Order: sequence, then structure tokens, then C-alpha cells
Amino acid sequence: FMKTRYNDLRELIYEDHEQVHNVDPKGVFAINQINLGQVGVYGFDYDYTLAQYSDIMQEFIYKESTKVLVEKHNFPKDLLNISFIPNFCIRGLHYDIQRSLLMKVDICNVIQLGTVYRGLQAVPDEEVMQLFKGTRHIPKNIIDQSYLQDGESLRQLMDIFSMPEMMLLANVVEYFTQRNIVYDPRILFESVQDSVRAVHVSGLLYDEVSSNIDKYLVKGSMEPFINFLLNGGKKLFLITNSGYHFVNCGLRHLIGPDWRDAFDVVIVQAKKPRFFHKGSRPFKCVTPDNSSSNLLVSWERVNEFKKGQVYCEGCINELMLLSNWVGNEVLYFGDQIYADLSDPTYSYGWRTGAIIPELEDEITVMNSRVFGHSVIWLQTLERLLERMQVYRDAESQQLVNSWLEERNKLKVEVKEIFNPRFGSVFRSHLSASYFAGRLCRMADIYTSSVNNLTQYYPNHFFFPLRGTLPHEHVVSLAYQHDGYDSAIERALRDKRPPNK
Repeated sequence: FMKTRYNDLRELIYEDHEQVHNVDPKGVFAINQINLGQVGVYGFDYDYTLAQYSDIMQEFIYKESTKVLVEKHNFPKDLLNISFIPNFCIRGLHYDIQRSLLMKVDICNVIQLGTVYRGLQAVPDEEVMQLFKGTRHIPKNIIDQSYLQDGESLRQLMDIFSMPEMMLLANVVEYFTQRNIVYDPRILFESVQDSVRAVHVSGLLYDEVSSNIDKYLVKGSMEPFINFLLNGGKKLFLITNSGYHFVNCGLRHLIGPDWRDAFDVVIVQAKKPRFFHKGSRPFKCVTPDNSSSNLLVSWERVNEFKKGQVYCEGCINELMLLSNWVGNEVLYFGDQIYADLSDPTYSYGWRTGAIIPELEDEITVMNSRVFGHSVIWLQTLERLLERMQVYRDAESQQLVNSWLEERNKLKVEVKEIFNPRFGSVFRSHLSASYFAGRLCRMADIYTSSVNNLTQYYPNHFFFPLRGTLPHEHVVSLAYQHDGYDSAIERALRDKRPPNK
């Protein structure tokens, strides 16, 4: 009976199941309901929000950071010959500083086995359990500090600019481990972090992008979106930590020479996340010096915003006071969940949108036939296991154990479809990843690019899908695929000849 049920279900899914609906890779996905008709003000971060850089940006940051690591921190010169590995890691990983481990953590603060790496080498599950004293759970006080710059033992590498840092950490740890070089883990981590930061603050990255703008940004790619918002009667503002000349170069390329006319308020050198913290810090007017690359900064207090004027520093309190905007009419987009979205939504009631460029590739994988069959069969096998474990005789238990082994292999296969080492950015097997958990706490909507909003009317009402809790299983059958419980029974009954 058990074998027949298993074979029938497997045939149903692998031979008869056809995917009837694909997810739009360029869709906008709602976590909370939001009516765009009630949003009159659109705000944006710059880097990786309006300016979505090509992937070669990460390799450039990696190479230049390695040079700084060697020249400034006296690390071995051989590191200069170690290449950047595209797609080695994913966003949202945690780095255990003292153990020199990259790993993925789920929404329940549990380390996902099979995603723990020391350098380029996977750490066996048994060793992971030993290192963490028999538990994979990370205490709340440690996980809460992981996204702060002064986290003592754990750091979360959350934004896209962290990808080169993770790769450099992995390569340096691998180099030292393979050569049995004794090192202090904190010195290694802080040296790598300082080297990556130096590429940004030194102006090296800004000079590279500005000098080779066509390599990194698609000319005119933001103009249709900005016009779409302006034609819908929306007000626009920009808040970025980048300097004016860098932003001006990029937005002239993305929107056009008159890009400042599109924005009601332009704020550069904002010093986020401090900008969003409670307090009062006045804005300063910034005027470009046409004869040089310098900026003329006014020391008079700004008492009103003027369109076309550029401002620096300031704070969210001053922004709301001078603009007379109301929190829930503002929709702000950013790629950094903590620095861009946390305080505005929690403290000021802004609506927020997360820009996650890798979402498009993940959805493309989800739409593939191999993923569809694998994940549906995995879930169906788990339902089968849940029912058939009631048979306690030795032969039945042996069969159940073989299904458990198959389930474990399937979990690995489903993970590796996205990334062979760390899996999906959004999932840790059945659970959401820690990254996805924070995303759902801080964003109202998310998408791969702000340009995707042009597919919707300016007054579009986004409704989130109703999540299904475990005790709502019967309700969920109304809209889940043929692969669960009574739905399976009906499908099999319809499929079998009368004599069966």
C-alpha cells in the first residue's frame, strides 16, 4: 500500500504535473497592502536603487580592496593573484568573526546546515555542531548586534556592496588555512573590512565609475520611470550618502542633463543611517563650483526647500518639517534594508520599497520545470511521510527511513538550484532566511528594479497574499496546487482505472 501510494504520487508530479502559471520576474510583490493612489511623494536612495550597476562593479571593488589589503595592511602579495569568483556567495550571509565562518541563518536565528564555509571549503555538519556546542541557534542578543558596525562576534553582510567583502574574506581565510598560517581572526576581518571601505571613501570607486560610466550604467534607463512618476503628478526626492559630483555624473547618464528639475528635494552626503535617527541636524545648501570639482557649502540654516537646489547632511525630522509631507504619503525605495528602510518605517510611518536586483534571477529559477517538480515532490513526500509514519512495523519503518533519506537529498537539490553553496537569498529550506525575515519586517513592497513600477497604474492597489498558518491547512487547499492531502486523493481517484 505504501509503495503504491508513493509511486502514484511521484508519477502524478513528475509525469502529469504541468506548471500552469509563472511568476513575473519583473513583478512588484506586496508584503503589506499599499494604495499607490494615496502616495504623493516618492523618495529614492541612489546606489543600487536608481543606479543599478553592472556585475563588474563587484569585481572592481574586490581587486582594489585586495591591493589595499596588501599595500596598507601588509598581507601576502600572492593574494593579488587570487581571482574573484562570481556568484560564490549570496546577500544576507552572516560572518562569525572569531571562527572565520560564512554562513546562512534562517528567520528563527538557526544556522542552516550545508551553508557554513571556512574560506572556500564547506564545514561538515558534525564540525558545525561541535563548534556551536551542539546547537545551531544563535542567541537573540548576538543576532541583534550582527547588523551593527560594532557587532563583536557576528556581522550580517546585508547589502550588495558587501559581496566583494565576503569574497575577499573567503579567499584570505582559504589562503591562510591552506598554508597553515596562524592569524588572529579579528585582525583579519577588520583588515579586510577597512580595505573594502577604503575603496569607497578614497574616491577610487567614484573615479572609476565616472570615468567609465557606460561600463556600469545603462544610458537613459531611468528616464521613462521618472517621467512616468512626474506625469502621474508625484513629487520626487533623493537621499544618498554619495557626493554630488558622483551622483550628478550618474543621473545625467541615467535621466538626462536636467535631472535636477525632476526632484523636489536632492540630498547628498546624508550620512545614513544617522540621517534617519531621531534628532535635529540642519541642512546645508550645496552649490557646485563650475571651475573645479569642489562644492561651495552655505553655512546659513535652510528654512525652506527650493526645487533645483542641492542639500547635504540634515535629518529626517528637518526633512518632514520643511516639506510638510505626511509620513504615510511617502514611499521610499532603497536597497539597504537597515540603513534605508528600518527607521523611516518604524519611527515615521513612511511606506517603503526594497530593491533587490537578484530577485529577477531567483524567480527565473523558480519558474523552471526542474525546480517546480523538485519542490512540489519534496512537499508531497513530506505529507506522505507525515501520514505513513503511523505504521510501526519494521518493514514499514524501513521504507519510511528510505523516504527520509530521499527527502534530505531533495532539500539539498532544491537549495543548490539557486546557489550550490548557500541556496536562495530568501529561503533556508522550509523556513524564510534571516534576510527575508528582516525584509518582511521593514518593507511594504519589494521588486528587482524601480522600473518595474511602470507596469502598474499610478493608483494601483497592492494586496499581499494571505499567508497560511499550519492550523489553516484545510483553508489552504482552496488555492494550493494538486499535491496535498485531499487534493491528492481526488487527483489519484480520477486518475485510476475503475478496477483499482
